[in-house]
Amino acid sequence: MSVSDKKITNILSGLFKAHGITDVVISPGSRNAPLILTFAGDESFNCLTIVDERSAGFFALGMARELNRPVALFCTSGSALLNYAPAIAEAYYRNIPLIVVSADRPQAMIDQGDGQTIRQDGALDSHLNYSCTLPTDIQNEGEIWHVNRLINEAIINCCISKRGPVHINAPFNEPLYGKSGTKEKVRVVDFMRSQAGLSSKQLNILAEIWNSSSNILIVLGESEGSAELERLLNIAGDLKQAVVLTETQTNIGGENIYPCIDRVISTITEDEVAIFQPDLLISTEGAVVSKMIKTYLRNNPPKYHWQVSEHVPLMDTYMQLSHSLPVSLEVLLDGLLPLTKEKKPRYFELWSNRFERSAKSHTQYLKEISWSDLKVFEVLKNHLPKKFDVHWGNSTVVRYVQLFEEFHSHTCYSNRGTSGIDGSVSTAAGACYASQNDTLLVTGDLSFLYDSNGLWNKYLSSKLKIIVINNGGGGIFRFIPGPSETGYLEDFFEAGHDISVQPLSEMYGLDYLCATNEDDLVKLLPQFFSEGEKPLILEVITPKKENAKTLRSYFKRLKEVL
Repeated sequence: MSVSDKKITNILSGLFKAHGITDVVISPGSRNAPLILTFAGDESFNCLTIVDERSAGFFALGMARELNRPVALFCTSGSALLNYAPAIAEAYYRNIPLIVVSADRPQAMIDQGDGQTIRQDGALDSHLNYSCTLPTDIQNEGEIWHVNRLINEAIINCCISKRGPVHINAPFNEPLYGKSGTKEKVRVVDFMRSQAGLSSKQLNILAEIWNSSSNILIVLGESEGSAELERLLNIAGDLKQAVVLTETQTNIGGENIYPCIDRVISTITEDEVAIFQPDLLISTEGAVVSKMIKTYLRNNPPKYHWQVSEHVPLMDTYMQLSHSLPVSLEVLLDGLLPLTKEKKPRYFELWSNRFERSAKSHTQYLKEISWSDLKVFEVLKNHLPKKFDVHWGNSTVVRYVQLFEEFHSHTCYSNRGTSGIDGSVSTAAGACYASQNDTLLVTGDLSFLYDSNGLWNKYLSSKLKIIVINNGGGGIFRFIPGPSETGYLEDFFEAGHDISVQPLSEMYGLDYLCATNEDDLVKLLPQFFSEGEKPLILEVITPKKENAKTLRSYFKRLKEVL
């Protein structure tokens, strides 16, 4: 097996193997030829080629999230590296391990008018766990030690408790295409993380606060899900010790665990604010979609707020932080629940009754509405097969889905680290490729068009299904307060258009269906979810001017007592 004659790439491949990093997404180029020569010809690595670096970054993110291990990204020099930035920021805020390796010109050529050169060293530092620039050449044992140390540091910082993206910048001198039959020896550094938890004294202090608090609220955002955490939260719920609120991306469920936060929060009147206000709030670091719960808790703060996070200390989302606990919620509850005392279920029953009331209003209202975005989700929840993993696009899509508890029976994902509309197609495609599970992406038209290059690769699985809800622009701007009053709604906020996604489907060789009303959608969904030989897109056309009216009326109806 021939490899590049650049010693640095051989050390890199050796350390990747030793640390179990085998998946590499490569974007074509010339300056990264030494990386391609070393990795693509080595059967130890699964090397993929995706031309668009922005799409490649999100594809790798979807893979890493699904595989729960680092995925590497290789690019050439110049602006190629900067195109990783959106995916790197998303990975940073969601603790997803990515290793960016960017080829570069030698340092002496930067800012000297040489082609395809920018200041790559530190270019992504704001959203990285670690970055380094390797030496251009290795001349002696000391430099070999240096390269080994830097690469070990990068890999360790990608995979420790605060998992996340790292960047290795690798300058190469020409010639770039030389080959060698020799492999470099590497020195592997094993990082052994401590398993420290809370002491008995600390648990007793927390138990005293818990036992003295009548109203305990636990708010969970995005998580990978955990059978043990689900068990412990269900104990707390079944004993009516605490009210547990979740979202679809929490991937936690149970009879006495309550989803659909906005359906309850939106019904709380000024006279009821005090009785719903918690004494003790417990939150985790996972992103929470609901703006309503954030506003409510900031305006009506608890006496105590525990932020439970192994990765992000002192994240004070609700502006009343009293305790930062550097453990997992499983560890906290496992130690704390045996110390808790029985309490009256008044607070639990308050939320339970309101959840029931809002659920009835929700069901009744859906029977009355005409064709709209909201109706699409009602139809979808009745036809979505249980076996599908679901990726929810950002903006209105991820907000609509929070109103339906039925979607909680699926494994759900969404790019809520930065909440951007970019990358949803690529992320879902990468996750589907890695898992080979039946995967559904539900996205809006702008998000889909923005990331349509996510279809430009040869790794799309036939198990990938995409629903594009096309309401002719950014529908969220018709709902949120402000844009409608500016006079610039359609041109500058909504970015209205009349583009169909059918030509894109044909260009990339995907099968295509289209629904323009409820009857169409009901008829097409069984065909859409059936097995096929290609990925399939279902475009759903909805009336943009009616969607916001329907959603506003929905929240108005929830407030009414039946």
